[in-house]
Amino acid sequence: MPDNSEDKPASGAAKLPVKWIVLGVVAIAFMLIFRSQLGGLLERTSDLKITTEGVVLKAEVKTVETPLGKTEVSAVPVVKTPQTITGVRGTTYVDMERGFQISWPNDRDWTADQNVGKQLLRQMGAPATVDIPIAILSNTLVDNFRPNVNVVVEKVGQTSIQDYVALNKQNLVAQGWEVLSASVDPETRGGVIVLISNMSGTKLYQFQRYAVNNGNAYVVTASQIPQSNLNQGLKQDLADIINSFRIIQ
Repeated sequence: MPDNSEDKPASGAAKLPVKWIVLGVVAIAFMLIFRSQLGGLLERTSDLKITTEGVVLKAEVKTVETPLGKTEVSAVPVVKTPQTITGVRGTTYVDMERGFQISWPNDRDWTADQNVGKQLLRQMGAPATVDIPIAILSNTLVDNFRPNVNVVVEKVGQTSIQDYVALNKQNLVAQGWEVLSASVDPETRGGVIVLISNMSGTKLYQFQRYAVNNGNAYVVTASQIPQSNLNQGLKQDLADIINSFRIIQ
């Protein structure tokens, strides 16, 4: 019989407020769709070298092939330095308080917005345990939709990546999203979910990277319209952004 361990949380797992993640995914998609008007998977590994204080650390990074291209499943760490501070530095957003960083290709085609997520959560009445500190928005509309990547951070305590991905998958399905695939890397506490929905006549693909670290869960969501309507350069940019997410240790 097939192993459905990724689809079901472990017995006794905490019932986390993942509805905020689901609602955040849906609401931010709607907000960005109308923003102009309103104003089997083949898994493989590769080597990654991280250098800190002259020591080279070698780690295997698990990836999956998705409609967006090669997507990292593993939660990849970077080591903070005394010079690391919170904020936008060039084309990288660093968040020392929440322990992550993410980058985008350039400021010509992409805009980093640190306010849209906070506005959205206030409108939703989300709890203080959930935050959307950064959204990276395409400066180009595609069929009245702005392709984008946003990062949701939720305090989850000791919850495992397996339970967190399974709970989110269940909630997405309950909300009417079609989950195309899900994958977890327990060793690095990372994961990926690929989903699709038809919202206001727009078939929306979303690609989510998950990570759990130091009591925080991270959901990095890349949103696009159907692949046939997305040019190759924009598709590659979305892949590069979602794959640039790193846990700061």
